[in-house]
Amino acid sequence: MTTGQIVAVVVLVVLVVAAVAAVLVFRRRSTAQRQLDATRYREEAASRAASADRLAAEAEERAERARREQAQAEELAEMARRDRELAEKRAAQAEKLDPTSPDGVDAERRSS
Repeated sequence: MTTGQIVAVVVLVVLVVAAVAAVLVFRRRSTAQRQLDATRYREEAASRAASADRLAAEAEERAERARREQAQAEELAEMARRDRELAEKRAAQAEKLDPTSPDGVDAERRSS
């Protein structure tokens, strides 16, 4: 072997060793980066899950409040219906007592 051939073989070996070392270093960095990314994604997932839980609790609270308000509205509507019925009954009774006076004011003036 000539000196040029020996130098060429040594350079080739050095290049192969450098390429293998670069691949190993890149893999290690890539694995570390994937681990960092996975940790970041887990933290983000936990944060979003907590946020989703808070939003779900708030939605349930608002739904419960809406159900209570609906029940109150129904109670008020029932009270209004009863009051209206009573007002109609009283108006009918007043009409029976004094058919000429629609509001009862004239009847008081006439009796005075």
